[in-house]
Amino acid sequence: MKHIAWGALDDAAIQSALLDIAILHVKLALEHSDKNTLPYRKEVIRAEIQRLRMERDRILERRV
Repeated sequence: MKHIAWGALDDAAIQSALLDIAILHVKLALEHSDKNTLPYRKEVIRAEIQRLRMERDRILERRV
């Protein structure tokens, strides 16, 4: 998968999509780690992060 990821970075549109996913993932992870984040919100965040991972994998698999 790492080799595929490097090749995907040559495409500006893919690079932009992956960057957007990474930025959102980091924001969600920071919110999840906040001690004031409620348990039900943490569940929603985990689901969204899983969706982002699947989207990232889908983008990278298209490049194979």
